[in-house]
Amino acid sequence: MSWRWKLSVLFVLIAGFSTLIFMGHEVSDQAPPVPERVVNTRGELLFQGSDIMAGQAVFQKYGLMDVGSFFGHGAYNGPDFSADYLHREGELCLERMAQNKFQKAYSLLDTGAQGDLNSTLQKELKVNRYDGPTKTLTLTDNQAHAYSQLAPYYDTEFGVGRKLPLPTNYIADATERLQLSRFFAWGAWVCVTERPGKDYTFTNNWPPDKLVGNGPNWHIFFWSAMSLIMLIGGIGLTQFLLSAFPGLGWMPDGKGMTDNVKSYQPLRSQTSLYPYFVVVVLLFLFQTIFGVVTAHYIVEQGFYGFDIRTILPYSVTRSWHLQLSIFWIATAWLAAGMFMAPMLSKNEPKGQHWLVKILFVAILIVAVGSIGGEWLGVKNMLGNLWFWFGHQGWEYLELGRFWQALLTLGMVLWAVIVFRSISPLLKGKDHGSLPYMLLYGVIAIPLFFSFGMMYHPGTNFAVADFWRWWVVHLWVEGIFELYTTIIVAYFFCSLGMVSEKSALSVIYIDIILYLGSGIVGIGHHYYWTAQPAINMALGSMISAWEVVPLTLLTMDAWKFVELAKVDGSIKNFSHYWAMMFLLAVGFWNFLGAGVFGFLVNTPIVSYYEHATYLTSNHGHAALMGVYGMLGVAAILFCTRYLMTDDAWSNKLAGISFWGLNVGLMLMIVLNIFPAGVIQMIASYEKGFWFARSYEFIHSDIFQTLTWLRVAGDITFVLVGVMPLVILVVRGMFYRRHAISDLPKVVA
Repeated sequence: MSWRWKLSVLFVLIAGFSTLIFMGHEVSDQAPPVPERVVNTRGELLFQGSDIMAGQAVFQKYGLMDVGSFFGHGAYNGPDFSADYLHREGELCLERMAQNKFQKAYSLLDTGAQGDLNSTLQKELKVNRYDGPTKTLTLTDNQAHAYSQLAPYYDTEFGVGRKLPLPTNYIADATERLQLSRFFAWGAWVCVTERPGKDYTFTNNWPPDKLVGNGPNWHIFFWSAMSLIMLIGGIGLTQFLLSAFPGLGWMPDGKGMTDNVKSYQPLRSQTSLYPYFVVVVLLFLFQTIFGVVTAHYIVEQGFYGFDIRTILPYSVTRSWHLQLSIFWIATAWLAAGMFMAPMLSKNEPKGQHWLVKILFVAILIVAVGSIGGEWLGVKNMLGNLWFWFGHQGWEYLELGRFWQALLTLGMVLWAVIVFRSISPLLKGKDHGSLPYMLLYGVIAIPLFFSFGMMYHPGTNFAVADFWRWWVVHLWVEGIFELYTTIIVAYFFCSLGMVSEKSALSVIYIDIILYLGSGIVGIGHHYYWTAQPAINMALGSMISAWEVVPLTLLTMDAWKFVELAKVDGSIKNFSHYWAMMFLLAVGFWNFLGAGVFGFLVNTPIVSYYEHATYLTSNHGHAALMGVYGMLGVAAILFCTRYLMTDDAWSNKLAGISFWGLNVGLMLMIVLNIFPAGVIQMIASYEKGFWFARSYEFIHSDIFQTLTWLRVAGDITFVLVGVMPLVILVVRGMFYRRHAISDLPKVVA
């Protein structure tokens, strides 16, 4: 490849990560302070900063981010606790103001007795009374009164329980319940108090709540307009470049494709991978089952009349639903990498199959240990070890730190396994060639997953959330997407479907477009998590470009069909259904990640839809539609080589394809999307607190939409997942025999 390609990639990586490091510095420097002392106007101590951080630890230990949310990040069945406390605080303050004589209640305000109660309340709440030198936060008499009323309220909610989808006495320790209310009080203060020297709050005026004076400021409107300009400009520029250089993208080699499935004889390390795929489909099944249970908790306090919340509370079922999705998708991709490496290099190092088996045991230990630990942690059975072995408390990174570290080491072992196989391909090759691109992708996976360990229980919420998205967004949507592109490109090249130059050009374009937009584009998760406005500005503009490569992917999707034709039809290709799932990836990439993603990406839209079902709509369509379908494609591709021809069933694979895609579409059309729309409207009209309130979630229209989801759930699980499980598990008993007499290296 030309040096210009390499220079472009280098520029994208340096510019992207330099900007991201700058954003990280701004987060750490301007994170909302955690005061050492919180006092009333008379200087009397109400609580300490250590209580706030202890409350944050309680929030994490009991998995409350998988019950409700904080700064809009988390689950959607319970309230957003920062917004909920803030609105209740506003109501209590207003009620107290109305009961007192006006002059007496507001003698400390510069405006005196001017204005109505509501505007006076807003001015009072907006004033930043944090004193930096003494690290003391002073609450007004109204705020202190509200705190005295809300601490017992949350004590009841997490004790006896009334509205939350949790069993009675969920948090048994009264001290922990009190600490939790103090963490909520701090979160509400962050949401309503203006940054020093600014006319907007720490959370950029989120959540929308007219009572306390929170509404969109000019930053939100301006950067929304800029993101649209960036989108239009990015699409226009890319279309121009594609017209100027028509040879870019998937171009056929001209030598003819090789369909080698029936004649392929797997190596011993490859046959050792089959248990991976069995575990993957079983994890997929369990993940969807817990998703069904979690969704059902929204419509009744139990599961079809059986109250199982004491055994499996909502926090656990949702944690498992999210955690298992990451596990099975990532494991499918890792296994596919170990399968592809010796296929490409014709090299199986000595003892490779033992390393594959050791890694399998390690992954199994992490999967079982982490989900068991999450249950024990939420049940408060691990004491002070909850963070290490229990529920870490962060959405998508629920697994304890010990399991997270063990999984990272497992990925390092995986990288070693793949490197041992592909090492002959690296000899004499340019450092920008196809084999080296595969190596870079392999190294990046454990490296970027490790950034999820950059925080601990005492880390400021805003700072910890900055690092969490490095894994959830950058690792999943960036690094794994790049790695998968490399694997697919290499596979197409090995079968003679595309030329090596074409495969390389696709990879370089992927790096430039996906990482060029995705690295800084991580900022669209940072709008409202108490990060400075500059992060919203950068995130909104650059993340608008993420739609560009997704648009191009749909243009290239039909090329898959043309490339995979055998005897004039793709249906004659042995990997027909794997290719169909790749086509589905293109469809969901455009719809789920592109259309639904950009829908919630513009700051002014995100301001009202953040943490509503529209976010979940994007999450389901993108995570399952793109990465899940890609994982299934990897499963079908590898198992097609590993099981005998008579065990393979195109019928089961086809049923699974339509069941998964139709089921996912039904979930979105019948429930998640319309529910998100009415929730966003409620957020605009009455405030975000109302859109997430118990009354709204249990309203007739919302409950009806939730019940309609049953059609999608049943289709997805029974018609989509089950045939895949049957096909893969059955193949376990009809595996091909491995070659044992191949020379170590075949030229």
